[in-house]
Amino acid sequence: MKHKLLHTFCLLSSVFCNAQYTWQALPTAPQSYRFDDMFFLTPKMGWAINPNYDSLNPIQYGRIFKTNDGGNTWQKLIDSANTFYRSIGFADSLTGWVGNLADIPYISDTIPLYQTNDGGHTWFPANLPYPHPAGICGISVVTDSIVYAYGRFYGPAAYVKTTDKGATWIYKDMSSFAGGLVDGYFFNNDTGFITGKSVSNTALILSTFDGGTSWQVAYNTPNQSPEPYYEYVWKLSFPSRDTGYASVESFDSATYFLKTTDGGLTWTKKPFIPYYDEEGCGFINNSTGWIGGDYNLPTYKTTDGGDTWSVDSSFGVLTPPYEDTTGFMINRFRRLGDSLMYASGNTIYKLQVNTTRVIELQKQEGTLSNYPNPFKDKTTIHYYLPAGANNTMLEVYNITGENVFSKNIGQQSAGGHDFVFNTGLSAGLYFYSLSSNEFRLTKQMVIIQ
Repeated sequence: MKHKLLHTFCLLSSVFCNAQYTWQALPTAPQSYRFDDMFFLTPKMGWAINPNYDSLNPIQYGRIFKTNDGGNTWQKLIDSANTFYRSIGFADSLTGWVGNLADIPYISDTIPLYQTNDGGHTWFPANLPYPHPAGICGISVVTDSIVYAYGRFYGPAAYVKTTDKGATWIYKDMSSFAGGLVDGYFFNNDTGFITGKSVSNTALILSTFDGGTSWQVAYNTPNQSPEPYYEYVWKLSFPSRDTGYASVESFDSATYFLKTTDGGLTWTKKPFIPYYDEEGCGFINNSTGWIGGDYNLPTYKTTDGGDTWSVDSSFGVLTPPYEDTTGFMINRFRRLGDSLMYASGNTIYKLQVNTTRVIELQKQEGTLSNYPNPFKDKTTIHYYLPAGANNTMLEVYNITGENVFSKNIGQQSAGGHDFVFNTGLSAGLYFYSLSSNEFRLTKQMVIIQ
């Protein structure tokens, strides 16, 4: 019994220590109908790109922005009327690449990949071989020298790779595997994945374990009858080496995403919001993540590894002249460790992580206690509040973790306070918790008959 109680207490403590994740639209970030991509080299230094397009009036102008202070301020580097900026990646503060969708009716620029050697202020065509991809949808920067660039989502399926920081590139035709390529993700020089659609227009993930010399099918949706219109594996997110997620853009009612728990060797279909046009996919840890991208629906969040989803209302700002308050066009998440992420949609978003600070009770005698303990009918809970504590809550949980009592104490003065707790509960072991914006403390109490 003692071990069971200890185990339960540890589980409750882990719940109390969970971080709270809130997205914020950066107030000075540029706005657009959609930012197709952004890339952060460090927590402070990043770039964002957009082709500003309206499906009803396809007027194009490609823009590249840069921030050096974590998104607080942005500088516009490029404003082009001819280029559909689709993807971006940097190897260091100076050397980077941007992909152009190219070869579409209202875009005159057919150069698929550009390179910069001055941090994005000037760009020149990458030194690609011929043949080369007709357009680039995704860029994976594996090391400061190894980079892949994939394209396009509607074909032809191919990629280019450099191992010398863009001095030379090799071309790989992938049309025997895929009808189109969208993006990729690499763990290291050898092991990685490419996403897209199969030659029969079904969702596809390809894997390599030798740096692209050979490729295997890691996932391909089984043939369906009737066939879906089209579906793509759009984006990948690996919060850890074993656990990963993939968004699936599908134009069918039975929308789903993919999950792996063995490092991408196998993938499992899991249901998502029906009729949802999935694009951006990002997870901050193995259980908490987001999928976005629909034109008319909000971004969704899960905290249980994708078993359930709910609307995350922290996404979405008005973006004149479009004034769209429902579809926020999230196309890319970028994770920088376990406490920082960025997302690009109709503007640039940043994840704010509020982690509860747990105080060591052994060093804080008198901070939280109750007397008598054990007790039958009532006990007095004594607690000490530091200066500045507010939004204080007193909560009681039973041994299964169920909340059986809550009281919003609100804001009180610093110092000691007492609260008389009238039980009304059955006999047994309970945990009581005091929390505020500053801390969360937990102790045990025993009710007797």
